Amino acid sequence: MKAAGNELSTSQDRQSAARLVDARIFHLNDARAILLIATFSAALVIPIALWGIPQGGDLANHYRFALPFYESIEKGNLYPGWLAESNDGYGDARFRFYPPGLYYLLALLKPVTGWFGSSVVSFAILSALGCLGVYFWTRSFLPSGAAALASVLYGVTPYHLNELYQASLLSEYAGCAVLPFVFAFADRVCMRRKLSDVAALGAVYALLILTNLPLAVIGSLSVLVFSLVRIERDKVAQTTLKLVLGVFIGVAASAFFWVRMLSELSWIKGSGVDPKAYYDYRLNFIFSPAALTNRNTWYANLLALTTLAFLLPAVILVRKAYRSGKLPYLAIFVVTVFSFMMTLPLSKPLWSVIPKLSEVQFPWRWLAVTSLTASVLVATALPAWFDLLRTQIRPLYFLPMLGFVFSIIFVATQIVWDSDYMSRQEFASFLPSIRGAVSFKDWLPVNAQPLTELPKMSANVELDSRRAAVEVWEPEYRRFQISDGPAVDARVKTFYYPNWIASAGTTLLEVRPSAEGVALLTVPAGATTVEMRFREPPKVKIASVVSGISWLLLFFSAAFRTFMKREDRAAI
Repeated sequence: MKAAGNELSTSQDRQSAARLVDARIFHLNDARAILLIATFSAALVIPIALWGIPQGGDLANHYRFALPFYESIEKGNLYPGWLAESNDGYGDARFRFYPPGLYYLLALLKPVTGWFGSSVVSFAILSALGCLGVYFWTRSFLPSGAAALASVLYGVTPYHLNELYQASLLSEYAGCAVLPFVFAFADRVCMRRKLSDVAALGAVYALLILTNLPLAVIGSLSVLVFSLVRIERDKVAQTTLKLVLGVFIGVAASAFFWVRMLSELSWIKGSGVDPKAYYDYRLNFIFSPAALTNRNTWYANLLALTTLAFLLPAVILVRKAYRSGKLPYLAIFVVTVFSFMMTLPLSKPLWSVIPKLSEVQFPWRWLAVTSLTASVLVATALPAWFDLLRTQIRPLYFLPMLGFVFSIIFVATQIVWDSDYMSRQEFASFLPSIRGAVSFKDWLPVNAQPLTELPKMSANVELDSRRAAVEVWEPEYRRFQISDGPAVDARVKTFYYPNWIASAGTTLLEVRPSAEGVALLTVPAGATTVEMRFREPPKVKIASVVSGISWLLLFFSAAFRTFMKREDRAAI
């Protein structure tokens, strides 16, 4: 009976949507809709395939991570912990603090297509996933044609496409491919409360955490607001319990990443050491005087304006959704308003009290959520506008449509056409040039000094009165022979990090930081062989086991559900 009631509720939602949206205009079967979305998603990256990789501000940082990450995986280290070649070989800890999701995708495709090809194909996959995620979500309450339109619109929203073509916010772009699925399964848990939806919510929430942390924080708050509106009032306790269970599953499945990240925050400089005003959220609200002094936030003002113009056709939906009393539209509208408000100085009190929100740094990141929900609202409202223009043509009615057209023109000319592209040959030359470059300050160990303040080392291991011969120098394992002589301090060309351990035979050697933050160890008297290893602490190993078990359970639950569905069909 409960299942029948849920199905009836879903059916009523669709019937209401059919009245709100002209189904005759948007009649499309699911197979054709998915094919249309996949084709459109591939078309979004045609400029990249033809002209090259967009050279945004964060591009070098992503590939400085991707190249050694892939090489470590190639050697059997599936989740490396130390980026050894960064900072001219002194290394940094960014592998431990930056989510690895995007880089696993690039690494998976690289052997087949090379770095240029893996990048283009990865961007196409992420574009398709994001658009298909919108379709999967909205298909539960919209006709197929309207859901397909929402998917297409999401692909071309100004902020979302800017992530790829102008800013090179590639991990955020990847996170935006996962975010629609988080909304979709949270929506399903609110409406159906099935354990299969709870498990799926956990899986996609884990992927969001493993892809982009700022978006994980923003997305979590947005889904919370959405669920508070969407939840059925007579099922609050039951639904809340299952939503919490889904989040718990996601946290467990991603524990292998966040346990070592959170437990070692005090070991790196982060934003607490030598903080820069550039990253202060209070100076990065859009439409504020401070934004005029920051080029990125000034440009975010333009993206916010074009997002508002993009959203204008949905204004008509507010009245219709309110009259219909249907929660999907009301919840999506509330999230749209909430997410945009969080970009404004008006939301500053919330930024100061919500834990971890200030570490998002740039309030304009909330436009990622606004873009998603605005796409759904506009797709739902456009047919109503067409009907209105056919029956009551007034000059004022054309303003929202002109705003929408303006935003699309801005996307085509200022975001896509005006991007700075690197050809395949330029990209191939670019990749080697970024290896060993100075890393972002926040990833450096807390004791490390800038390269400009480090004395130049003539070898990887230096001692005052003895000779060192390096036998093995791998990213997370080093072995070197020390000649005979008295006990002496050895200076190793590696920034000190507590996970480094050293031994001479069976004797553990103390590894400590020098004044410049470089690893020092005291070598005992006599000829000896010294080994240095980068060792993961027990809690990280435990977290990895928890994550592995979580993913296995999710996989087997999905397989079991698929098997049972086939059995049911066979029985019929």
